[in-house]
Amino acid sequence: MEPNISYTLEDSLIAGVITAAVMSEQRRPGLWRDMLRALDRGAAGTRESTADAFLFQAMVERLLEEFHRKET
Repeated sequence: MEPNISYTLEDSLIAGVITAAVMSEQRRPGLWRDMLRALDRGAAGTRESTADAFLFQAMVERLLEEFHRKET
């Protein structure tokens, strides 16, 4: 039996991810706009076409990367 998975992320989490991404880049005019466009492109590439699905998949990929990384 598979667990019921929610792909819905809270707005505060999405805002936090965007803010952290912006803050990690060198400040320049239009950075926020460009980051939001990048989020839109990523969302458009998902089956659901949502930011939730895009960010959820990014978290899954990062977790799997860590899972498969050899311990040192």
